[in-house]
Amino acid sequence: KPSLNGLAGGDLQGAELFTRGKSCRTITFEQFKEALEELAKKRFKDKSAEEAVREVHKLIEGKAPIISGVTKAISSPTVSRLTDTSKFTGSHKERFDPSGRGKGRAGRVDLVDESGYVPGYKHAGTYDQKVQGGQQKPQ
Repeated sequence: KPSLNGLAGGDLQGAELFTRGKSCRTITFEQFKEALEELAKKRFKDKSAEEAVREVHKLIEGKAPIISGVTKAISSPTVSRLTDTSKFTGSHKERFDPSGRGKGRAGRVDLVDESGYVPGYKHAGTYDQKVQGGQQKPQ
Protein backbone atom coordinates (compact mmCIF):
# COMPACT_ATOMS: atom_id res chain seq x y z
CA LYS A 1 0.00 0.00 0.00
CA PRO A 2 1.22 3.52 -0.67
CA SER A 3 2.29 5.77 2.16
CA LEU A 4 3.25 9.42 2.42
CA ASN A 5 5.57 9.72 5.43
CA GLY A 6 3.23 8.67 8.19
CA LEU A 7 -0.04 8.35 6.33
CA ALA A 8 -1.50 4.90 5.89
CA GLY A 9 -2.76 3.61 2.56
CA GLY A 10 -6.31 3.89 3.85
CA ASP A 11 -5.87 7.64 4.33
CA LEU A 12 -4.68 8.00 0.76
CA GLN A 13 -7.51 5.90 -0.63
CA GLY A 14 -10.05 7.75 1.48
CA ALA A 15 -8.86 11.10 0.14
CA GLU A 16 -8.93 9.75 -3.39
CA LEU A 17 -12.48 8.45 -3.05
CA PHE A 18 -13.50 11.75 -1.49
CA THR A 19 -12.41 13.60 -4.63
CA ARG A 20 -13.71 11.18 -7.28
CA GLY A 21 -16.70 8.93 -7.62
CA LYS A 22 -16.35 5.23 -6.89
CA SER A 23 -17.02 4.35 -10.52
CA CYS A 24 -14.35 6.70 -11.95
CA ARG A 25 -10.88 5.39 -12.72
CA THR A 26 -9.17 8.77 -13.17
CA ILE A 27 -9.25 12.16 -11.51
CA THR A 28 -8.77 15.66 -12.88
CA PHE A 29 -5.95 17.95 -11.78
CA GLU A 30 -8.40 19.96 -9.67
CA GLN A 31 -9.51 16.78 -7.88
CA PHE A 32 -5.85 15.89 -7.35
CA LYS A 33 -5.23 19.26 -5.70
CA GLU A 34 -8.26 18.75 -3.45
CA ALA A 35 -6.95 15.34 -2.42
CA LEU A 36 -3.56 16.89 -1.59
CA GLU A 37 -5.26 19.44 0.64
CA GLU A 38 -7.07 16.65 2.49
CA LEU A 39 -3.82 14.72 2.90
CA ALA A 40 -1.99 17.83 4.07
CA LYS A 41 -4.53 18.33 6.87
CA LYS A 42 -4.05 14.73 8.04
CA ARG A 43 -0.26 14.64 7.70
CA PHE A 44 0.56 18.05 9.20
CA LYS A 45 -2.08 18.49 11.91
CA ASP A 46 -0.01 20.97 13.90
CA LYS A 47 0.39 23.45 10.99
CA SER A 48 -2.07 25.78 9.32
CA ALA A 49 -3.82 24.62 6.14
CA GLU A 50 -1.63 26.75 3.85
CA GLU A 51 1.61 25.63 5.52
CA ALA A 52 0.50 22.00 5.40
CA VAL A 53 -0.24 22.24 1.67
CA ARG A 54 3.20 23.83 1.07
CA GLU A 55 4.86 20.98 2.98
CA VAL A 56 3.04 18.36 0.91
CA HIS A 57 4.05 20.22 -2.27
CA LYS A 58 7.68 20.05 -1.11
CA LEU A 59 7.35 16.30 -0.56
CA ILE A 60 6.01 15.58 -4.04
CA GLU A 61 7.99 18.23 -5.93
CA GLY A 62 10.00 16.75 -8.81
CA LYS A 63 8.66 13.23 -8.32
CA ALA A 64 6.78 11.11 -10.87
CA PRO A 65 3.90 8.73 -10.13
CA ILE A 66 4.89 5.15 -9.39
CA ILE A 67 3.18 2.70 -11.69
CA SER A 68 2.78 -0.73 -10.15
CA GLY A 69 1.36 -3.91 -11.60
CA VAL A 70 2.14 -2.95 -15.19
CA THR A 71 4.17 -5.33 -17.31
CA LYS A 72 7.05 -4.00 -19.34
CA ALA A 73 7.75 -4.84 -22.96
CA ILE A 74 10.33 -7.57 -23.38
CA SER A 75 12.97 -7.10 -26.05
CA SER A 76 14.54 -10.50 -26.55
CA PRO A 77 15.83 -12.07 -29.77
CA THR A 78 12.92 -14.51 -29.75
CA VAL A 79 10.28 -11.76 -29.51
CA SER A 80 11.97 -9.67 -32.20
CA ARG A 81 12.18 -12.70 -34.52
CA LEU A 82 8.50 -13.55 -34.02
CA THR A 83 7.36 -9.97 -34.61
CA ASP A 84 9.56 -9.24 -37.66
CA THR A 85 6.97 -9.12 -40.46
CA SER A 86 9.61 -9.15 -43.22
CA LYS A 87 10.31 -12.82 -42.45
CA PHE A 88 6.67 -13.94 -42.65
CA THR A 89 5.66 -16.23 -45.52
CA GLY A 90 2.44 -17.31 -47.17
CA SER A 91 -0.85 -15.81 -46.08
CA HIS A 92 0.74 -14.34 -42.94
CA LYS A 93 2.81 -12.02 -45.13
CA GLU A 94 -0.40 -10.54 -46.59
CA ARG A 95 -1.60 -9.42 -43.15
CA PHE A 96 0.91 -6.54 -42.97
CA ASP A 97 1.76 -3.60 -45.20
CA PRO A 98 5.41 -2.84 -46.17
CA SER A 99 5.93 -0.71 -43.04
CA GLY A 100 5.00 -3.68 -40.80
CA ARG A 101 1.67 -2.26 -39.70
CA GLY A 102 -1.27 -4.68 -39.66
CA LYS A 103 -3.93 -4.38 -42.35
CA GLY A 104 -6.74 -5.43 -40.03
CA ARG A 105 -9.65 -7.39 -41.51
CA ALA A 106 -8.41 -6.84 -45.06
CA GLY A 107 -5.29 -8.84 -44.22
CA ARG A 108 -7.19 -11.74 -42.63
CA VAL A 109 -10.11 -12.23 -45.01
CA ASP A 110 -10.00 -12.80 -48.77
CA LEU A 111 -12.17 -10.00 -50.13
CA VAL A 112 -13.97 -11.24 -53.25
CA ASP A 113 -14.88 -8.90 -56.08
CA GLU A 114 -18.57 -9.62 -56.73
CA SER A 115 -19.14 -6.89 -59.29
CA GLY A 116 -19.76 -9.23 -62.27
CA TYR A 117 -22.82 -11.37 -62.92
CA VAL A 118 -20.73 -14.55 -62.50
CA PRO A 119 -17.48 -15.10 -60.59
CA GLY A 120 -14.49 -14.21 -62.72
CA TYR A 121 -16.38 -11.90 -65.12
CA LYS A 122 -13.84 -9.32 -66.30
CA HIS A 123 -15.95 -6.82 -68.25
CA ALA A 124 -18.22 -5.41 -65.55
CA GLY A 125 -19.88 -2.14 -66.57
CA THR A 126 -19.23 -2.50 -70.32
CA TYR A 127 -22.65 -3.88 -71.36
CA ASP A 128 -24.23 -0.47 -71.99
CA GLN A 129 -21.30 0.59 -74.16
CA LYS A 130 -21.57 -2.56 -76.27
CA VAL A 131 -25.37 -2.29 -76.70
CA GLN A 132 -25.36 1.43 -77.50
CA GLY A 133 -22.38 1.04 -79.80
CA GLY A 134 -24.09 -1.70 -81.82
CA GLN A 135 -27.53 0.00 -82.11
CA GLN A 136 -26.43 3.45 -83.17
CA LYS A 137 -27.17 4.20 -86.83
CA PRO A 138 -25.28 6.81 -88.79
CA GLN A 139 -27.42 9.82 -89.68
